[in-house]
Amino acid sequence: MKDTIVTRGKTIQEAIQKAANHYQVPEDEIEYEVVRTGRRNRVFIIRSAVIEARRKTPSIERFDAQPSAVPAAAPSATELVHWVEPEHIKDISTFEETITEGTVWVSNNRVFCKNGTYHYARIKPARGVLVRLNGQVVDTTTVVSEEDVIDVELQHETVEPQMKLTVSEDRMHVYLDVVPGYRVMRQLKDCPPRRELILEVQEVKQIVNGITELQVLQDLKKLGVKFGIDLNEIKRACSAQEPVTCVVAQGIKPMPGKDAEFEPTWLARKQHKDVLSISDKIDWREQFSLPTVKAGEVIGRVIPATAGVPGTNVFNQEVFPEPPKELTLVAQRGTALYEGGNRIVAIESGRIVVQKRSGVLNFSVLPQYVHRGDVNMKTGNIRFHGDVYILGNIEEGVTVECGGNLHVTGTVAHCVVITGGDVFIHGAAVGANIICGRTNFLWDTILPTFRSIHEDLIDLIAAIKQLEMNRSFSKVDLRRHGLQPLLKLLLEVKFKDLPARIRQISESIKQEKQNVDPDLEQIVDFMEKAFLYFHPLVTNLAQLESLSDFMMSVISSIEFDSNKRMNIKAQSLTNCVIKSGWNVAVERFCYGSDVLCRGGMRVDGILRGGRVEAGEFIEVNEIGSNSGAQTIVAVSRKDGYITAEIVGMDTLIRISNLSKRTHTMEISVRAHIDSEGNLKLS
Repeated sequence: MKDTIVTRGKTIQEAIQKAANHYQVPEDEIEYEVVRTGRRNRVFIIRSAVIEARRKTPSIERFDAQPSAVPAAAPSATELVHWVEPEHIKDISTFEETITEGTVWVSNNRVFCKNGTYHYARIKPARGVLVRLNGQVVDTTTVVSEEDVIDVELQHETVEPQMKLTVSEDRMHVYLDVVPGYRVMRQLKDCPPRRELILEVQEVKQIVNGITELQVLQDLKKLGVKFGIDLNEIKRACSAQEPVTCVVAQGIKPMPGKDAEFEPTWLARKQHKDVLSISDKIDWREQFSLPTVKAGEVIGRVIPATAGVPGTNVFNQEVFPEPPKELTLVAQRGTALYEGGNRIVAIESGRIVVQKRSGVLNFSVLPQYVHRGDVNMKTGNIRFHGDVYILGNIEEGVTVECGGNLHVTGTVAHCVVITGGDVFIHGAAVGANIICGRTNFLWDTILPTFRSIHEDLIDLIAAIKQLEMNRSFSKVDLRRHGLQPLLKLLLEVKFKDLPARIRQISESIKQEKQNVDPDLEQIVDFMEKAFLYFHPLVTNLAQLESLSDFMMSVISSIEFDSNKRMNIKAQSLTNCVIKSGWNVAVERFCYGSDVLCRGGMRVDGILRGGRVEAGEFIEVNEIGSNSGAQTIVAVSRKDGYITAEIVGMDTLIRISNLSKRTHTMEISVRAHIDSEGNLKLS
């Protein structure tokens, strides 16, 4: 009927009121039919009420031959209600002019559909939208009609902010990690009429940082944090719009004290070097010199340690700094202590020798022997326990042996040189046998055996203690006959190899008696009496335990001595046999010589013929030749290297257990083992 209208409202009564206002008549003069009742939950209007209304007075209605495409407000149109019901709902679609049959569209957050004669529209849900068709959830493309009840629920997303307080291990800092939360609000996008409509949503993301300063302070209190709280950092964290880490409490670190130091007075008067070392920074033209003092000179003094200042952690607890390291001076040969042990003075003239270990400085002064002129068959051999200066040459057939450093201003030819320290030869060395750092090589031989003997001694003491706890063991016999019968039994049954090891080390010590410490001789002598001869003076277990402790201290001392770096420096080497406790440096060339060094070897010129075995590296300008002189260069460490500008043919290069032989001349070689374990000559 022409005068029939469709109105809607939150309730049927509201729809009637709208119809009465339209006809400008009282509500009781309105006739209506309910098209759809309203529905709501506790908060929002889910579906509005729709009525078909007209005036009670009769009127002539005109029927059209063809219905319009879509009425101003189609009675059968299905609406999608937004997440908040607006106060005034428009009844006319904004797409009214383009509506055709069998379509579905979205306008002003509502979904409308129109049945067609030959086609019905389809709708497909989208992410963030929950669609219910006649009360059933729809998650795929579905056909809809005007008769269907479509409920659409926009799914809003809320993520709460997160916070975490972390106390550092040293209790000096408290870190606050804040990850702000957010809300995602969704609404439907308007869409023109379509046969198939995929719902689309618009998202609005709003950052929400609901963490409060009071909440942070309460959590800090629960942790027990009382000191160094930074309110500004807390405020910054609570207002952050992105993830942030703030230091919300910070203690005061203790100020460390100053370790005790040794102030050498001789260095203020003269700058000397005591050790020759090989490195890229060394000036190879620098002359080798020795620090010397005269009797009565002050070598140096101890600057006492100073205590630090305590700090405070975030729990308001006092934090003390590490105690400063003290320094103890020990006066050995040629030195004496004064001023309560804080000043060391030389009582003999000679070279200063300093050994540092575990906060202890051991000082000694090695005497010096100066030989003016050549050393030959007329002068005889030279053997001296200190440093030796030879102002001339060492000629054929003689032996020079010293416990310290050796300095030769001339050449060394067809002789034997043995030192306990560094060797500096200003001239050439020809056909010489030179051992630098003799004790280093001795310790390499002795130390493994000495350690194994000590381990056996510890096990032997444990075995004796275990037997003493056995009831069948007669302690009366032990007191009467001593340890000898029990030691014989244990050596025959469990420690069969111990006597052989003791004999082996005893022979080595006797051969090098002049080069070993008296303590080592005393230990070997006691072990021979106890385990080889079963001397009656060895009567109780306490003696063996004392021996074990003494051996441990001697092993520690040997390990320290074996790490000393004795070096050889010469102008050239020809047909020599060289053993160096650490490095070998040659200024010009090395021909046909066998060189063994624990550190590295550097030749500024040519290395040709012979064999060089180094511990860490070999650096040469030119190795080998193309005339058939075989040269072998080897480095024992796997991470070692060999470098040369030129490598001649028939040169054997070895790193660790991998080797290669050159068949042609190579240029700019750096031999090393790569990450895959292959020997590379790059």
